[in-house]
Amino acid sequence: MPIDATTTYAADPDRVLAVLTDETFLREVAQALEAQVQEVSSARDGSDTRTTTRLSAPTTGIPPVFARFVGKTVPVSQVTTWTPDGDGGWRGSLDLRAEIMGREARVTCDRRLVPAPGGGTHATVTGDAKVDAPFIGKQAEAAVRDLVSQVVLRREHEVLERRLA
Repeated sequence: MPIDATTTYAADPDRVLAVLTDETFLREVAQALEAQVQEVSSARDGSDTRTTTRLSAPTTGIPPVFARFVGKTVPVSQVTTWTPDGDGGWRGSLDLRAEIMGREARVTCDRRLVPAPGGGTHATVTGDAKVDAPFIGKQAEAAVRDLVSQVVLRREHEVLERRLA
């Protein structure tokens, strides 16, 4: 099953985007994931904003069948480019990559921040994972999707809610 998450925030899309692209916020999310930050940056280019995060992420929570193939951490690189959608919201293109024993795990997602009826922001994340691993690729992809959906996005949401309060 692909990555598919939806939530609503009380703040407008511009405010939500301002937090999502704030370097301090990105560091807080990394801390919530117990990851070590190597690099965090956020840069504007006209109306577009690009964030880059490089982490050493813990492998806690990965299924035991894969745990023996990885160490205690994996290098993760995430780049998200946000562009205005023309309707008062934002569209983000997320590209996350991790290297595990010379094999690449890649998550690509489309993020949307749109004005919610009655105020606030309706936020969605849709995407999928691809793991370059013969024989176990499909199982590993399912594990990556679960990790992103159940851990990464949930922790990001918790930090975002606190920042918006």
